[in-house]
Amino acid sequence: MYEKPMECKRCGNRDPAYFYKGHKGYYCRKCVRFSRILLEEEILPLDYEIAEGSEEYSFDYRLTDQQLEASRKCVEGLKYADVLLYCVCGAGKTEIAVASISEYLSRGLKVAYAISRREVVIELTKRFEKIFSNARVTGVYGGHHDELTGDLIVCTCHQLFRYYQTFDLLILDEADAFPLKGNETLMNISVNACKGRVLYSTATVDDTLRKVMKRRPYRTVELYVRPSFKPLAVPGIFYLPKYAGLFVLYVLLRKTEGQCIIFTTSKKDCEVFYRIFSRFFSCTYVYADLPERKQHIEDFRDKKYRFIFATTVLERGITIKNVSVIILNFAKIFDQSNLIQMLGRVGRGTDSLKGDAYVISDHFDPDIRETLKYLKKANSYL
Repeated sequence: MYEKPMECKRCGNRDPAYFYKGHKGYYCRKCVRFSRILLEEEILPLDYEIAEGSEEYSFDYRLTDQQLEASRKCVEGLKYADVLLYCVCGAGKTEIAVASISEYLSRGLKVAYAISRREVVIELTKRFEKIFSNARVTGVYGGHHDELTGDLIVCTCHQLFRYYQTFDLLILDEADAFPLKGNETLMNISVNACKGRVLYSTATVDDTLRKVMKRRPYRTVELYVRPSFKPLAVPGIFYLPKYAGLFVLYVLLRKTEGQCIIFTTSKKDCEVFYRIFSRFFSCTYVYADLPERKQHIEDFRDKKYRFIFATTVLERGITIKNVSVIILNFAKIFDQSNLIQMLGRVGRGTDSLKGDAYVISDHFDPDIRETLKYLKKANSYL
């Protein structure tokens, strides 16, 4: 028997049922898929130096007074506790976090910016290379982790297991999104990559994030105004049986100007609805494990198609000018977080002046009601 209380240093698991004794000793089965570490094994943080001058940054545009104030509050708040940066979709959370990154780099401290999807990591790495032109920005994601050090690390959440107790500042962007959403093990691994402060950046907060934040003192910085000072899109709601709802979808697509993302609750519906509506409209489709996923998204960005049927894979990390959104809520899948993020695709950017939003549901959903309250509250700050 193992005499001391069991606890995995990496993921925080204390349930004896998840510990297994192999021929070399006990290891945790909750996080073994990341790599096997023995209970008594010492996990060493990565040690590397931060280059002088890496903290210098510049933007090609001016931040709004509201963004600058939120940025200042984050820098100040991180002196005393973790910070929850709670902003509406499209408020510029990345730009707001830059001053905090610079503050830590100026003191030679290690910083990571973690987000869920590899495509966003690649995009953000390029953005940060322009913003921090003197810094070595390293992108780390699945299949691309030969180089693990740099002045600023941009990585997927799944790669944080490589950095136990390494970072002085960890920015968890979209901290309530997949794969962190509902995944306490991965959330603990992510937070344990940080020996200092965590900046949680999100437009919504789920139970997993709340549970982690309760264990650590934190301050909240809120921003309900986008740089464009345009209101968030408040959707029109249709409560209809599924087939009647699909007829309404047809009518809405006929009158929609520009491009539109149609969100579906499953991969099957995504494909079926695409096959039906591609007979009448120029459209494509995308879901997480679609082999042609990247190409379909790029084709839509390049306006080769007017409409795209999508699962929640497009609910975050994509900005399309003047895009409309229609949500087909034909199953109890989407929660308030999903709805807010999907509707948040409308009106992003300072020059995105058009775009409509609708929700078609075959059942009365309290999450729709709460989403409407959230959007109206945010718009009241304008």
